[in-house]
Amino acid sequence: MIQLEVLSPSYNKLSAGSSVPIGQRGLVHVWGKNDMATSQVMLISWVVKDPDGITVEEYADDAGTIGAEKDHEFIGGRFDLDKVGTYTIAIKLFMDRDAQVLVASYEGALCTTTTEVPPEYEEIQHTVYPYAYIYDGDVEVVAATFKTDPFTPSAWIAEKVAKNLADEVRKEGGRLIEMRAYADTKPLFWTNIRIDIISTPLRETAGGAPRQTAIPLWAAILIIALAIIAVIIVATLAFNVIMDRFEHKPISEKIKKTWSKPTLIGAVSDFEIELELPPTPPAELEGMSEQELRDYCDMLAEEIAPPGVSWLPWAIGAGALVIGTATVLAVRKKK
Repeated sequence: MIQLEVLSPSYNKLSAGSSVPIGQRGLVHVWGKNDMATSQVMLISWVVKDPDGITVEEYADDAGTIGAEKDHEFIGGRFDLDKVGTYTIAIKLFMDRDAQVLVASYEGALCTTTTEVPPEYEEIQHTVYPYAYIYDGDVEVVAATFKTDPFTPSAWIAEKVAKNLADEVRKEGGRLIEMRAYADTKPLFWTNIRIDIISTPLRETAGGAPRQTAIPLWAAILIIALAIIAVIIVATLAFNVIMDRFEHKPISEKIKKTWSKPTLIGAVSDFEIELELPPTPPAELEGMSEQELRDYCDMLAEEIAPPGVSWLPWAIGAGALVIGTATVLAVRKKK
């Protein structure tokens, strides 16, 4: 029998092949039974590989002499489940230390990690950025987990991070599309926070560069965003970055009308960059009315918008914050 123990705030033991949320840690348990009429020496070995085929654990153990009809539990070491996909394991169980007779084996799926949010987490922030309404193409999907002190409200952290991330991502050549933040406030001495990000590819990962180059860059971006608001991380950041495809979200007249003047000013700046025009001075943009900004966006959009996309001038505006469907759910630490 093979059993996977998942180490997380909610302690679970799962059978081989189970689905596991990404960002947890794994610990393999294997039971071997001596079903012979005499005592036998039992030995085992196994290799665990991640979805990319990279070995994450090699284990071997000599259990010594096991009595007839007795079983023995082998326990491996802990390893990170930090990639989306199927982790595999190859196990061999032997009897007789000298002859090493193979009596049982298994090779196949150990578990499949997904981007599902663990049940102990509650959504506290959902930010849809304007670029989500016009962008079709490759994206980076980032899952970041970390711990903070239990005294700073997690909803406040998420709201401030949403504001700062857009600027930091733009500095690295990307555009934020969507961000969700989750918190687990059950631990007494810290708060677990998870942030899921969808972004256009950053400068270091554009053009088909290896995926792993994005992880240090995303770590730096989030650390900067947290440092700006003086949030203390009490445990190491854990990251996973995968590439995916994104199709723009539908936009309604109701959503358009909720966009603020800062959003429109951001749209103007983006359009001018796209058209390689000299930027309009900030003071001049601030002096324009919302209708004047909309008209100017329409004029610029006519030069860059594909035919039939009448809502394009409303949709671009890096740096815009919670748009339309965005919600903030306060999570309070229980006293």
